[in-house]
Amino acid sequence: MSGIGDILEPSGELAEGLPPAAEPVADNAISLSLADLLPDSSGAIVIEGEAEDLSVRIVTDATVVDAGVVEQLVTATGEDVSGHAYFAFENGTTLYAPRDLDLLIVNSDV
Repeated sequence: MSGIGDILEPSGELAEGLPPAAEPVADNAISLSLADLLPDSSGAIVIEGEAEDLSVRIVTDATVVDAGVVEQLVTATGEDVSGHAYFAFENGTTLYAPRDLDLLIVNSDV
């Protein structure tokens, strides 16, 4: 599964050929549409960010129905998301991200 590190160059600059969902919102921020991210067979999407001061905005029209911190979990694709924050959406998708990642869920109607 692709992560944020695959979209940003090591320098923090946006890579050539970004997918349409990726839209820079500031020097250290990126905006992604939840609808354009591909979940695994269990509905999990894992966001990873290793750049310092990276801010990620997830735009969606789906409602968050549950959120918290995962105690221990390995996704269907084998990614260990233990200790990650999670956001479960009404459409069955669950987004996982490191707790230290600056993550904002934004309603697409706003």
